[in-house]
Order: sequence, then structure tokens, then C-alpha cells
Amino acid sequence: MIIIMNLMIAMIGFGSIFFSNRLFLNRNKIWIRTHLFILSLKLFFCSIIIFLFTIFSEKNIWSILIISGMANLLIFHFIEAFITQRELLRPRKVNV
Repeated sequence: MIIIMNLMIAMIGFGSIFFSNRLFLNRNKIWIRTHLFILSLKLFFCSIIIFLFTIFSEKNIWSILIISGMANLLIFHFIEAFITQRELLRPRKVNV
């Protein structure tokens, strides 16, 4: 059950990496708003998944489910941050 939940959260993490990479390839000027939107969607869906898995599991593994789900979310958020940071810090050509 823990593995299935973490795989679902990992799919959300990979989707957010792909989605944010697509938005930063367009060189969007409002990148902080885009980042906060992606983060809020990711937190909302991961919280729903963790909540549903805690409802249908035994009470003695609730803490393991919550900690492993949030650690998974945190790892994928850092991976997304490193990828988007690389895109933001890449030197851009300026036409003068």
C-alpha cells in the first residue's frame, strides 16, 4: 500500500517536472506565479492521495504513510527546482 501511494505521488512529481519544464521553455515572464500555481496543485493532489490512503489503511501505519508521502513530494519538488533553476540561470541572447 505504501509503494502504490508513493508511485502515485511520483507520477504527480514527474508530471509537474514536465509541466514546469514546458512553461519555462516558453520563457514565461511571470515564472513565480507559475511556480506557485504548480506547487499548490501538487500539494492539493498529493494531500488528497495521502488522505485517501490513510482512510483505507490501519491506524498503526498512518505516520509511515504521511512521512513517506511528504518525503516523496519534497524530493520531487527539489528535483523540479534544480531543473527550473538551470533554465532560469541559462544566459539568454539579448538583441541590442
